[in-house]
Amino acid sequence: MKLNKETKLGIIAVLIIACFIWGYNFLKGKNILTTNDTFYAVYSNIDGLEEASPVTISGYTVGVVESIKLHKNKKDKIVVKFSLAEDLKLPHKTEAIIYPESLIAGKAIKLNFSDSKEFHLNGDTIIGILEQDLISSLSSELMPVKNKIENLVVSMDSVLAIFDNERKDNLKNSLDNLNQITNNLTVLLDSDNSKLTRILSNAESISNNLKNNNEQISNILSNFSSISDSIEQANIKSTILNANKTLAEFSKISTKINSGEGTVGMLINNDSLYINLNNLAEDLDSLIIDLNENPNRYVHFSLFGKKDKK
Repeated sequence: MKLNKETKLGIIAVLIIACFIWGYNFLKGKNILTTNDTFYAVYSNIDGLEEASPVTISGYTVGVVESIKLHKNKKDKIVVKFSLAEDLKLPHKTEAIIYPESLIAGKAIKLNFSDSKEFHLNGDTIIGILEQDLISSLSSELMPVKNKIENLVVSMDSVLAIFDNERKDNLKNSLDNLNQITNNLTVLLDSDNSKLTRILSNAESISNNLKNNNEQISNILSNFSSISDSIEQANIKSTILNANKTLAEFSKISTKINSGEGTVGMLINNDSLYINLNNLAEDLDSLIIDLNENPNRYVHFSLFGKKDKK
């Protein structure tokens, strides 16, 4: 049977349309000639993920994003449908993480398997996670710094606002005085004949003397240490206690003497005893003088015995 020209044109048109549909889906990552398992993931933000974006495991492409749609019941959620070209089984709690594939290629999904021994079925919804890219991470980290800088600028404006012309002049004078003090210090430090230079020179000389006499100083310290050890061994505490006891007893004796107790006290405090002793000393002195001048009155000595007085 011969086909007419219109039938041939129709068949060719159908083939062309079929090839176009297949090529279009192929470019989108879909292969209508094969049946693949499809899964879903729900995100709050897809951060630029597009249809036909790759789905990878450890960098190896295993599937493709087929469609991206808003959630029917939750308008702030986005449902992403992706298919797996490989015969893969996804364990329960597998994560579908949107991440930046590169700075130019855009976003992709990477599957992070869990250790579960149970697996998802075709058409299940798995956990969707958005991984921050470098720019988003830097933005989130720099935002607090930006806010602090803005607050600092506002604070500085508030501080500067309280300065009137008089306060500004006072602040300028204070800065000028500070500058003058700095200049004076510079002149003081730069002067070779300044007092500070002489002080530092004297300090250096003293340091050199101490360094040169280090051995003598060490001997002095050693001798002092020996003296200290000797004093420690001498039981100074006991000596001081004995001395205090002796002084206390001497104080008691002195009190008794002052009150006229005892021979010494009576001698010191009784004038009559002093007068009697003085008179006795004078009489004794006279007796001795008379004895020296007239010994015969008191001593009689004879070889033939004592003669009777007539």
